[in-house]
Amino acid sequence: MNTKLKKIGELLHLCRKNKGLTQNEVGTMIGVQKAMVSKVENGLCVNFNTISRIAEALEVEPIVELKPVKKTDKKIIDYVMTAIIEFARRHSLTIREASNYLNRFKGIDFLTEFYDVEHTLSFNDCVDDLTVICQNNGGAIR
Repeated sequence: MNTKLKKIGELLHLCRKNKGLTQNEVGTMIGVQKAMVSKVENGLCVNFNTISRIAEALEVEPIVELKPVKKTDKKIIDYVMTAIIEFARRHSLTIREASNYLNRFKGIDFLTEFYDVEHTLSFNDCVDDLTVICQNNGGAIR
Protein backbone atom coordinates (compact mmCIF):
# COMPACT_ATOMS: atom_id res chain seq x y z
CA MET A 1 0.00 0.00 0.00
CA ASN A 2 1.29 3.45 -0.90
CA THR A 3 2.06 5.25 2.36
CA LYS A 4 1.38 8.67 0.84
CA LEU A 5 -2.11 7.59 -0.24
CA LYS A 6 -2.67 6.16 3.23
CA LYS A 7 -1.61 9.48 4.77
CA ILE A 8 -3.99 11.39 2.47
CA GLY A 9 -6.76 9.00 3.49
CA GLU A 10 -6.00 9.47 7.18
CA LEU A 11 -6.10 13.25 6.80
CA LEU A 12 -9.43 13.11 4.95
CA HIS A 13 -10.77 10.78 7.66
CA LEU A 14 -9.78 13.29 10.36
CA CYS A 15 -11.37 16.17 8.43
CA ARG A 16 -14.58 14.18 8.01
CA LYS A 17 -14.69 13.27 11.72
CA ASN A 18 -13.99 16.89 12.72
CA LYS A 19 -16.96 17.99 10.62
CA GLY A 20 -19.14 15.34 12.29
CA LEU A 21 -19.93 13.61 9.00
CA THR A 22 -20.29 9.91 8.25
CA GLN A 23 -18.75 8.19 5.24
CA ASN A 24 -22.27 7.71 3.93
CA GLU A 25 -23.02 11.45 4.18
CA VAL A 26 -19.80 12.39 2.37
CA GLY A 27 -20.53 9.77 -0.29
CA THR A 28 -24.00 11.25 -0.82
CA MET A 29 -22.53 14.76 -1.08
CA ILE A 30 -20.22 13.76 -3.94
CA GLY A 31 -22.31 11.02 -5.56
CA VAL A 32 -20.36 7.89 -4.61
CA GLN A 33 -21.03 4.90 -2.39
CA LYS A 34 -19.88 4.80 1.24
CA ALA A 35 -17.45 2.03 0.21
CA MET A 36 -15.57 4.43 -2.09
CA VAL A 37 -15.14 6.96 0.73
CA SER A 38 -13.86 4.12 2.92
CA LYS A 39 -11.35 3.06 0.25
CA VAL A 40 -10.02 6.61 -0.01
CA GLU A 41 -9.72 6.92 3.77
CA ASN A 42 -7.82 3.61 3.92
CA GLY A 43 -5.39 4.59 1.15
CA LEU A 44 -6.78 2.05 -1.29
CA CYS A 45 -8.04 4.48 -3.93
CA VAL A 46 -5.75 6.14 -6.45
CA ASN A 47 -8.52 8.05 -8.19
CA PHE A 48 -7.44 11.64 -7.66
CA ASN A 49 -10.77 12.94 -8.94
CA THR A 50 -12.56 11.16 -6.07
CA ILE A 51 -9.95 12.32 -3.56
CA SER A 52 -10.36 15.89 -4.82
CA ARG A 53 -14.16 15.73 -4.64
CA ILE A 54 -14.07 14.40 -1.06
CA ALA A 55 -11.62 17.14 -0.08
CA GLU A 56 -13.88 19.76 -1.67
CA ALA A 57 -16.92 18.40 0.20
CA LEU A 58 -14.92 18.63 3.44
CA GLU A 59 -13.86 22.18 2.54
CA VAL A 60 -10.15 21.37 2.43
CA GLU A 61 -7.74 21.78 -0.44
CA PRO A 62 -5.67 18.81 -1.60
CA ILE A 63 -2.17 19.88 -2.57
CA VAL A 64 -0.09 17.58 -4.76
CA GLU A 65 3.66 17.73 -4.46
CA LEU A 66 5.70 16.61 -7.43
CA LYS A 67 9.43 16.32 -7.14
CA PRO A 68 11.95 14.85 -9.54
CA VAL A 69 13.13 11.32 -8.98
CA LYS A 70 16.82 11.27 -8.26
CA LYS A 71 18.36 9.46 -11.17
CA THR A 72 21.45 7.42 -10.43
CA ASP A 73 23.85 8.24 -13.20
CA LYS A 74 26.65 6.11 -14.58
CA LYS A 75 29.34 8.05 -12.69
CA ILE A 76 27.74 7.23 -9.35
CA ILE A 77 27.32 3.57 -10.27
CA ASP A 78 30.97 3.34 -11.39
CA TYR A 79 32.11 5.03 -8.18
CA VAL A 80 30.04 2.73 -5.95
CA MET A 81 31.34 -0.35 -7.78
CA THR A 82 34.94 0.79 -7.36
CA ALA A 83 34.35 1.57 -3.68
CA ILE A 84 32.90 -1.93 -3.15
CA ILE A 85 35.97 -3.47 -4.81
CA GLU A 86 38.32 -1.38 -2.65
CA PHE A 87 36.34 -2.23 0.49
CA ALA A 88 36.54 -5.95 -0.40
CA ARG A 89 40.28 -5.69 -1.00
CA ARG A 90 40.96 -3.88 2.29
CA HIS A 91 38.90 -6.28 4.39
CA SER A 92 39.81 -9.53 2.55
CA LEU A 93 36.26 -10.16 1.33
CA THR A 94 34.87 -11.30 -1.99
CA ILE A 95 33.17 -8.57 -3.99
CA ARG A 96 29.83 -10.25 -3.32
CA GLU A 97 30.47 -10.39 0.44
CA ALA A 98 31.52 -6.74 0.46
CA SER A 99 28.49 -5.72 -1.59
CA ASN A 100 26.09 -7.61 0.69
CA TYR A 101 27.75 -6.21 3.82
CA LEU A 102 27.73 -2.62 2.54
CA ASN A 103 24.12 -2.96 1.45
CA ARG A 104 23.02 -4.49 4.78
CA PHE A 105 24.77 -1.90 6.93
CA LYS A 106 23.86 1.17 4.83
CA GLY A 107 27.29 1.79 3.26
CA ILE A 108 25.91 1.89 -0.28
CA ASP A 109 23.11 4.23 0.80
CA PHE A 110 25.77 6.48 2.33
CA LEU A 111 27.85 6.49 -0.86
CA THR A 112 24.94 7.42 -3.09
CA GLU A 113 23.59 10.05 -0.72
CA PHE A 114 26.96 11.72 -0.16
CA TYR A 115 28.50 11.03 -3.55
CA ASP A 116 29.21 14.73 -4.12
CA VAL A 117 31.62 14.76 -1.18
CA GLU A 118 32.86 11.17 -1.11
CA HIS A 119 34.01 11.06 -4.74
CA THR A 120 36.44 13.92 -4.03
CA LEU A 121 38.24 11.81 -1.40
CA SER A 122 40.82 9.09 -1.93
CA PHE A 123 39.46 5.55 -2.01
CA ASN A 124 41.44 4.93 1.16
CA ASP A 125 39.43 7.66 2.93
CA CYS A 126 36.24 6.39 1.32
CA VAL A 127 36.83 2.87 2.67
CA ASP A 128 37.55 4.36 6.12
CA ASP A 129 34.23 6.24 5.96
CA LEU A 130 32.36 3.12 4.82
CA THR A 131 33.86 1.09 7.64
CA VAL A 132 32.69 3.62 10.24
CA ILE A 133 29.22 4.02 8.69
CA CYS A 134 28.71 0.26 8.67
CA GLN A 135 29.94 -0.03 12.27
CA ASN A 136 27.46 2.67 13.29
CA ASN A 137 24.70 0.63 11.65
CA GLY A 138 25.57 -2.64 13.37
CA GLY A 139 28.40 -3.97 11.20
CA ALA A 140 31.24 -5.87 12.85
CA ILE A 141 34.11 -5.21 10.43
CA ARG A 142 36.76 -2.91 11.95
